[in-house]
Amino acid sequence: MDEEKIDSPKAAIAWMLLASVAFGSGSALVKSTSGDVGVWTVVFGRSLVIMVMLLAWSQFYGASLHIGDRRLMLWRSAIGLSAMFCYFYSVQKIPLSNAVTLQYTSPLFVALFSGAILRERVPPLIYGCILVSFIGTILIVSPSLQYIDIDATIALISGIFSAFAYLAVRGLRTSSSPDGIVFWFAAFCTVVSLPFAAGELLTLKLYDGLTVIGVGICAGIGQTGMTRAYHAARAAYIGAFSYATVIIGGIYGWLIFHQELVWGDALGAALIIVSGALLVVSIPEEKPAKIADHLS
Repeated sequence: MDEEKIDSPKAAIAWMLLASVAFGSGSALVKSTSGDVGVWTVVFGRSLVIMVMLLAWSQFYGASLHIGDRRLMLWRSAIGLSAMFCYFYSVQKIPLSNAVTLQYTSPLFVALFSGAILRERVPPLIYGCILVSFIGTILIVSPSLQYIDIDATIALISGIFSAFAYLAVRGLRTSSSPDGIVFWFAAFCTVVSLPFAAGELLTLKLYDGLTVIGVGICAGIGQTGMTRAYHAARAAYIGAFSYATVIIGGIYGWLIFHQELVWGDALGAALIIVSGALLVVSIPEEKPAKIADHLS
């Protein structure tokens, strides 16, 4: 029975595509709050919804929320919150597809930092992927090489911060439960963001409030889909499909936010997607627990 669950590629792809639609939809909802809802309020609402969902899950199904290394969890939470804030900020400021693409540079930074920080062996192919992705990033952040888009740079920073958060999750996977990592991260973000969001929460319109809740629900669905996808097939096989989120973001940007197609951005996104997908399928197999945490 367990082997069948592990080797179910069709089910894994379906779950991953569901996760991609959910994450892309959540980003689109964040984009729709631009000019109406502050970033801290979005962070608070999203984190609160996730925290409540996981608390209910643990109560009804007995899921463990255990955390072993609290200091590492605190670091994971702080850097993850920074990544989330930068990402939501950039989503509200730049074309949605660009923000999503730049945030999805995180797997490349994970590979780069794994060699530098964890002293893991990084194959030459990985450095090639990083170089190609870097070229794609330049096409989006500074296409003329004379002007740097600050808001796009903040989106890139969110990818870098996310990489550090994922490395922390890698360190936590032997002493903490996956649900616990996600729950306590959400709890940390809820507590830290509340003082900054409190004033706006009191005057939030019903539509905006429902939109923020929708961001949290989408994140929860995305988490469920991604976790089940990595349990249903090998990480190296299914990881590349996570880049469907970038495509979903582009579709939302074109259909809803009337984002114009800029060939430099499109080429840059293509380079990042291809290099990232190639990296994912070429890395050694790892347990899905550490990949499932995608809340940054």
